Amino acid sequence: MSRPDATPLTPAENAAGLDPIAALGALDDTTRANIIGTIVGHPKGAPSKKELEYYNPSIAASTLTDHLIRLEEVGLIEAIERDREGLERGQPYRFFQLTDAARELFDRNNLFEPDAYRELFAEVEKTDEIKAAEDVDRPNRRN
Repeated sequence: MSRPDATPLTPAENAAGLDPIAALGALDDTTRANIIGTIVGHPKGAPSKKELEYYNPSIAASTLTDHLIRLEEVGLIEAIERDREGLERGQPYRFFQLTDAARELFDRNNLFEPDAYRELFAEVEKTDEIKAAEDVDRPNRRN
């Protein structure tokens, strides 16, 4: 079995607290790997919890929250929020995206290639509610 590329962490990765072994270890869980795949494949790269629930119907909402917390703890994802002003009732304002350190780690290890996941994502039939959720503007990548 090959080891993840454990090249020394950059200062940005150290600051973000990303330990490559712990981060990749968190993906031993199929559900968490599927969540990362959903984030990578999302057209805007930052799905809301509503979208994550839709694209991963076998995950209970409470379990999804636990997995998101774990992925944040190891530095693979981060939550971003947009101003709620101008949103209609029920529209998402909180989204989840990969951290820069996670994307670099995945690229070094040939994992979660965005184009492949986007192709799969495009094939999924979407309800009007999910289409509306996808249309909500995401905040700038870094707040």
